[in-house]
Amino acid sequence: MGKLFILAILMSLQPLVFADTLGEELAYFGSLLDADITIQDRALAESPQDILVSITAINPYSEPMPLYVIRNRGYGWEVVKLVGALAPASSSTIELEVEVRYEKLSEKSTRYAVVARGEDGTLYGRYFDIVEDWHPYENGIQESLTFAMNTVLPVAVVLLVVLLAVVARVAYFSKSPGVDAGEYTMKSMVFPEVQGRPFEEKIADLLIHPLILVVELLCVGAIALVMHETLSQSGSQQDAVQLIILAGVASFIVPFLYFAAAWYFEKREERKPLRFFGGIFVWGMFAAFCSLLISSYLVGQLQLQELAPYASVIAIMLIAPIVEETMKGLGVLFMSGHHEYNDTLTGLLLGFTAGVGFAFVENWFYFASKTNPFDVGLATWAMLVVYRSFFNSLAHGCFTAVISAPIGYLRSNPQLKRYARFAFVPALFLAVTIHSVFNLSALADGFAVQNNEVPFFIFNPLLIIMLASAFFLVLVLATIDEKKRKVAEKEQEGQGKRQKLL
Repeated sequence: MGKLFILAILMSLQPLVFADTLGEELAYFGSLLDADITIQDRALAESPQDILVSITAINPYSEPMPLYVIRNRGYGWEVVKLVGALAPASSSTIELEVEVRYEKLSEKSTRYAVVARGEDGTLYGRYFDIVEDWHPYENGIQESLTFAMNTVLPVAVVLLVVLLAVVARVAYFSKSPGVDAGEYTMKSMVFPEVQGRPFEEKIADLLIHPLILVVELLCVGAIALVMHETLSQSGSQQDAVQLIILAGVASFIVPFLYFAAAWYFEKREERKPLRFFGGIFVWGMFAAFCSLLISSYLVGQLQLQELAPYASVIAIMLIAPIVEETMKGLGVLFMSGHHEYNDTLTGLLLGFTAGVGFAFVENWFYFASKTNPFDVGLATWAMLVVYRSFFNSLAHGCFTAVISAPIGYLRSNPQLKRYARFAFVPALFLAVTIHSVFNLSALADGFAVQNNEVPFFIFNPLLIIMLASAFFLVLVLATIDEKKRKVAEKEQEGQGKRQKLL
C-alpha cells in the first residue's frame, strides 16, 4: 500500500529534470544492431502497466556485449535498464518488461532504442516505438466514475444531509445562554450586539458574520472553477464535473465528522454556540484558498531563481508549513478576542476545527487536481481518499490546536489574560516546526518505500498517532480543568447566597 502513497507524493512535486549522461552517450550509436524486436500487443486497462518486449540480437564479437534499453523522454534520452549481455558470437533472446503510465493522453508513442557496446567501444543500436492506446483505461475509469455518481454519491449525500439536520436540531434545542440574556439568536448573527464591547470582540463577531462566511465560501468556489478549468483541458467536461463533485463530497465527510464531534464535545461541557465552530471551520476553508495563492506565487518566484532545482523541497519543508499555519492561526487569533474564547478547552477545539476545515479544501484540491483517478488509478485514488481524509485531516487539526490551546489557557487566567495574544507567535513557531517534521516524515516514508526498504509508510502515520495522542491528552486535562472551574464557580455562588441570607 505504501507504493501507492509514494506515487501520489511524487506526483505532487515539480519534476527535477537532470540530463542522463549515459543515456545521451548511448543514444549516439554509430552502427545498426542486428536485432529482431517484438512488442506485445496488449490492451492498456490499468496504470502503470508492463508491456513485454522480446529482443533477439546477434553479437559479432568474441566477448559478451552489454545490452541497454534507453528511452526518449522529450527533454533527452535516459537509460531504462541494463537488460543483460549478448552471448559471444551468437544470437541471444532477452525479454524485457517496459512499464508505461497514463499521462493524460489517449494515445501516445514513445521512442526506445536497444544499444549494445562492443569490446572495442563501438555502439550498436536499433530504434523501436511503443504505441500506447489508453482508451480502454479511460473508458474503465469513466464507467467507474459514472457508477459512483449514480450509487455511492446519493448515499453519501443523504448521510451528510442527515448529519447536518442532526447538528442543526441539537444546536437549536440546546442554545447557549450567553453572558447576556438572549445573546445568541438568529437576529444576533446578522446584527450582533457589539455596542460597548472591546474592538477585538467586534473582530471576532465579524469573523462569524453570515456575509463574511458567504465571501469566504465564494473564494473556495473559485478553487472549484480552477479545478474544472484544469481538468477540462485534459479530459471531457463530464469527467471534470463528476470528478470535482465526487472529490468534494469524499473530502468533506470526515472533516465534517471531526467538526461535529469537536462542537458537540464542547457543547456538552460548556454549551458554546455552533456559530463559532461553523465560522472557524469556514475560515479554515478560506485559509486553504489563501495558502494556495500565496504558496503558488512563492514557489513560482523560487523557480525563477538559482534555487529552482530545490523549489519542491523548499516548498514542502518551509513555504507550505509557514503559510498554511499562519493563515489558519490568524483565524484563531481573530476569534480569541471573543468572551466565549475563555479557556484551554475552547481554544483547543476551535483550533482543531479550523485545521479540519483547511484539510477539507486541501484534500479536495489534491484528489481532483493532483492525484485524480485518471492519474493513479481508481483503487489507488480511493485508498488515498481514505488515508488523507482520516489522517491528514487529523494532523491539520492538531497543528492548529497547537496554536489555539495556549491562547485559550492564558485567557482563562485573569493574571495572564492580557498576554494571551502574545502567545500566538511562539505557538505558531511550534506549529510550523511540527508541520515541517510531518512533511519530512512523509518524504522519508516515500523514499524508503520507493527504494523497497519498507513495504508501507511508517514514520508519517506514527507521527500522526503521536500528535493525536498528545491532542487527546490535552483534551482530557482541559476537560478536567473546566470541570474544576465549574465546581469552583458553584461554590462561590453558594457562598455569595449564604452571605446574603446572613
